[in-house]
Amino acid sequence: MTKLIELYNQLKPLKADGLIEGYRKILEHDGHVLAMGKMQEGFEFVTWRYTYDGNSVTLGHYFTSLEAAKEDFAKRSGLINADRMFGETDLKLIHSSLVNYVGLNGNLNYKDEKAIGSILEKIELLVPEILRHEKLEDLEMVADDGIEL
Repeated sequence: MTKLIELYNQLKPLKADGLIEGYRKILEHDGHVLAMGKMQEGFEFVTWRYTYDGNSVTLGHYFTSLEAAKEDFAKRSGLINADRMFGETDLKLIHSSLVNYVGLNGNLNYKDEKAIGSILEKIELLVPEILRHEKLEDLEMVADDGIEL
């Protein structure tokens, strides 16, 4: 929280018609802005699109997490191409398919198995639900549905 307070205090106020005071501009790119606002309990992070005249902001996406807001800003502003990214559902499907592939393929060499293991670990870091589900299956708290999230 201390780092967020320091960040907030370093930023310049965001000036836009009709916007309540208290928002500070973090980043701006291609007609979009990432801002943070001081709320009663902590901070709020928002990505907005500037209006055609550049005097106002519109179509806000609101977040409690700076990381989530930065990701949204990067996609909305075109800094990264969202079509080239895998979503959570895609990653779960890839993970499940790789687990099944390794389980069904007895002819994998060590190098390939290691490479697939590395990919699985990366996916598990991005989608922690996969590991939580596996732990619940191990504890028999959920039925083993045969699907590897």
